[in-house]
Amino acid sequence: MNDSQIQAQAYSYFLAEAPELLHVIEQEILTLPNEHTTAKVHNLMRALHTLKGAAANVGLTTIERIAHNFEDVTRVFYDLDVEIDVSIQTLLLDGYSGLSECLTAHVATGESREIDESAIVERMTATIEQLKEKLGDWSETEIALPTAIELGFDIVASIFETTIQEQIDEVVTTIATHDPDLITQCLHSVADICISLAESFELPGFLAINQAILAAITNHPDRVSDIALLALIDLQQAQSDVLAGDRTIGGTISPALEKLAQSTALASDRILVDTAAPDLDRLAENSETWADIPQADLSIETEVIDPREAELKEFQAFLISDRFRKRNQFSTDNQHLFDRIVRLCWDWFRHEIQALPAQLNLEILVMTEGLTDLDYIHHWIGLLLKALSPSSDRDSLYLYRQCCIYQVVFAVAKYLAGTEPHPQLTPEFLTELRLGLQTTVNTYKQGSPVTANERGWIDRIILPHHWLKNSEPNPSEDLLLTEIWGQLDFGKNH
Repeated sequence: MNDSQIQAQAYSYFLAEAPELLHVIEQEILTLPNEHTTAKVHNLMRALHTLKGAAANVGLTTIERIAHNFEDVTRVFYDLDVEIDVSIQTLLLDGYSGLSECLTAHVATGESREIDESAIVERMTATIEQLKEKLGDWSETEIALPTAIELGFDIVASIFETTIQEQIDEVVTTIATHDPDLITQCLHSVADICISLAESFELPGFLAINQAILAAITNHPDRVSDIALLALIDLQQAQSDVLAGDRTIGGTISPALEKLAQSTALASDRILVDTAAPDLDRLAENSETWADIPQADLSIETEVIDPREAELKEFQAFLISDRFRKRNQFSTDNQHLFDRIVRLCWDWFRHEIQALPAQLNLEILVMTEGLTDLDYIHHWIGLLLKALSPSSDRDSLYLYRQCCIYQVVFAVAKYLAGTEPHPQLTPEFLTELRLGLQTTVNTYKQGSPVTANERGWIDRIILPHHWLKNSEPNPSEDLLLTEIWGQLDFGKNH
């Protein structure tokens, strides 16, 4: 998709979204004098803010500027002592008319090019000045955003449940296009909107995440796909933190994204790893940690044409070698289990992150484009477990699954560190990963053990429905987990 096509697509989205936003703006202005509540002011503010961001995204600076100016004035109305009389309402409606006239002009031309809107701009400038004059000292007063109690609902939670979720969905959708230009445009738009909200709600962590997204794009324009994935993870985690009650930070920037934001050349600070990976003893001697799980027969006679199959064969050979474990021979059953868990993880990356077939390798489990980040690993594993764990599952089964997946990721990291020169897979990183796994194992062992039936969880996985609805890909392009496992009948005992 070339630049003109990207712009045309973005412009069509704007024309579809803007009329609805204008309708909200008009209705809130019409009812505000008689129903001056913080909730209604919030709805008006949110519509103006969204319109401003959408216009900026397609380069319609006049609409962006008008919406921004009226957003600044409207903020005053959060103070319910401000009287909204007929004269103020009339001026607000004039502002709505200016926005509507600009939009109508663009719809009439059907083009995203700038239209001569000087007369509208001149009128809107006068309207803003009249509003400030009418409001007097109120227009100069710094108005604090209302608290959740004053608003009657949590405004921050509301924004993160709606507006931020929309931005996250936009990132997910755009990642799936695999179009660098479109991804870049999307990240700029999302970050701009989120920065404005972070400043309004005084969330420095959320602000840092989005500023880092923009800086990373500037520093590494050739790596926007990686930046998008890291941005998605950080935005989702920030959203989770805020919805869990955080009202002072708003998330924490991940080391991987921060590094891309701060550096234009990563090679200078890489430390070469000793290719002889350290000998790490078996983490848990308790047999409850690793059960002899019955496995399906995966010895399908087929020609290996997928590079991942060759990589998996090498990984399986590593698991039963003394490079992975010098004592306590690794069982064939667990070898098959690791293979199936790797494929399950790949399927999650394919369906939930829309990873390209070429990205579905062992490396994606521990790093993205040479960057290791424990937060990245913890977060995607958490999302995978959330997708696979019904609410009826016992906590011990959830922890057992978590132990299984972490052990596989640790084994993959050790395999990659000892097989190829991955500068980021340092002994220190492996040690940190091992300690994280040990903590998970210890947490599991503090509770009740899983039953024999629960140990076979991988044979009874119920995959998310949308994983099964996707259209069939080109078999030569991607070998799906469902093709490897057959008809997705996980209830059989083998």
